[in-house]
Amino acid sequence: MDVPKMTIERTNTNKPFLGKSQRVLRWDRSFTFQGRTLWYNRVPFNNCAERVVEVPLAFDFLAHLPEKERILEIGNVLQYYENELSNTLGLRHRRIIDKFEVSEGVENVDLMELDSSQKFQAIVCISTVEHVGQHCTPDGSFGEQKPTTDLEGPLKAIAKVYDLLEPGGHALITVPFGQLMAGGWYVQFSKDYLALLTAKYGIPTEALSVGFLRCLARERGMQNPRQQWLEVTADEVQYVRYNALLSGARAIAVIKLTRSDAPFTLNLSQPDSLLQYKHPTIARTLFFLSGSVQRLLHL
Repeated sequence: MDVPKMTIERTNTNKPFLGKSQRVLRWDRSFTFQGRTLWYNRVPFNNCAERVVEVPLAFDFLAHLPEKERILEIGNVLQYYENELSNTLGLRHRRIIDKFEVSEGVENVDLMELDSSQKFQAIVCISTVEHVGQHCTPDGSFGEQKPTTDLEGPLKAIAKVYDLLEPGGHALITVPFGQLMAGGWYVQFSKDYLALLTAKYGIPTEALSVGFLRCLARERGMQNPRQQWLEVTADEVQYVRYNALLSGARAIAVIKLTRSDAPFTLNLSQPDSLLQYKHPTIARTLFFLSGSVQRLLHL
């Protein structure tokens, strides 16, 4: 049998995540997360990394909402992957905001400037909040030039999302996860970083749940490769680094918020916590600076 070429993802310790006898020899069409079996995204648009699981997670979240009114999407992502099923399920009418992307039906609004008196039943945000408060990408294709970065900007964005939910409202947010990394145009979350959502930014513990997925293997090449992802614990991916070479996550956190009745005050004027951030290696950053990878990702 002709087995497709694949790359086994590794942790920062250079040890395989799976033993040699357990390496993937067959590409599954689906993955499991929190007891649900979902189909991998195979739409060939910017689908070389975590979008393969994020997109089905987001549509599953929206499809199972008890009510489908007052839905907000932060970051213009899902309309690149939806079809007439979105109309059937009542998902197409959602409000979409994106600070930078100019596209039909998208409001160029900064999440942090939304009026908190506006409340939503549901909010979905795919691989977006990690960029809040950060620089633009090295090739200038995304984000804005900033004199300084706010390393806790992504946490403040999540607190803002929680503040925008009406009582009983739900949010789904995905972010890269593993070692705490400041990549210039993104922050990769870690366990300690996530903990600040409750300890510092006041989101009630009962309002927050987090699950994790890890990329086990992917085909070589960057145009819609098949991938294998597995649900894991935070400890199993605590040493995973962001894949700066391919501009994608090797592991993600799936953050779910449910607005509780507990009092909450949005307080974003706080000094940064004393956390140690890793940085991409110089070689990977220089490779990305060439822009060649970024262009290939958008073919």
